[in-house]
Amino acid sequence: MFMMEVMPESHGLWGQLDLLVPLEALLETESVTAAARRIGVTQPAMSRILERLRDAFGDPLLVRVGGRMEPTPRALALKEPLAAVLRGAKALYAPSAFDPKQAELTFRAVLPDVIAAPLLPRLLARLARAAPRCRLQLVAWAARESERATLSFAITSEVDNFPTYRREPLFRDRDVLAGKVRPRRGVDPLSLDHVAVVAAGLAEDPADRWLATLGRTRRIVAVVPSYLLALQAIARAPLYAILPSRMVAALGAPLRVRGYPLPLAQDDDQQWLLYPPEREADPASRWLRALVADVCRDEA
Repeated sequence: MFMMEVMPESHGLWGQLDLLVPLEALLETESVTAAARRIGVTQPAMSRILERLRDAFGDPLLVRVGGRMEPTPRALALKEPLAAVLRGAKALYAPSAFDPKQAELTFRAVLPDVIAAPLLPRLLARLARAAPRCRLQLVAWAARESERATLSFAITSEVDNFPTYRREPLFRDRDVLAGKVRPRRGVDPLSLDHVAVVAAGLAEDPADRWLATLGRTRRIVAVVPSYLLALQAIARAPLYAILPSRMVAALGAPLRVRGYPLPLAQDDDQQWLLYPPEREADPASRWLRALVADVCRDEA
């Protein structure tokens, strides 16, 4: 039976690649002194490097002829492949670039409808102008953990759903009582008929979680999975909902829905721009995050 022995991978290049830049200097200047000056070492140090190169290539490379050094045929044959290797090495270290006008990318994002509804039209318009070959794909809020590494960004106040993501503050918002008719003076707004919003991935409406910290509850007559449905519901029935002020201001007017102050102590909701840590230095991701931040500032 024929047996083939698999030899371990050779690592003979270790300790040799650092010789390529001095080799280029020696071949171009054909002088130990000039090569040493070019790369910033002493003449004796360059002489030692030349000896290492001679051992590595099994060739003298430069030989003294009269008062100058002359390259050997082996040295002349090395010039072009050496230049190609060093060009490739320089390209490895060149900063990656992103040209939005030429890029053809799909950016995947998680945006709850309460954020997407007022923000998306302006964001898509800006994206179409700045990066006409790119597109934005919104994915479900309850995306599997394995899919989250493929996300470009998410916008939410529920940062616990993205524990490993980097975060940048975007804007603050406050809740208002949304409805078509201002509540009568002296009426407790929490006693009115309310529509609650329990989105996918959440156990309760964040407004009710906030009310519980105040020891308060409200009268809930309907529960819907999205803020847009809540807005539509209160536009067509004598109902109310606790909604973010930005959404009501942006979308309520055509439906004759207005936002009224809630006589309750509340902290602003901080909305965050979240993104996977592996995309932090990626030029396309950095460009996109800046675009989203600009759109949020404009929309405000």
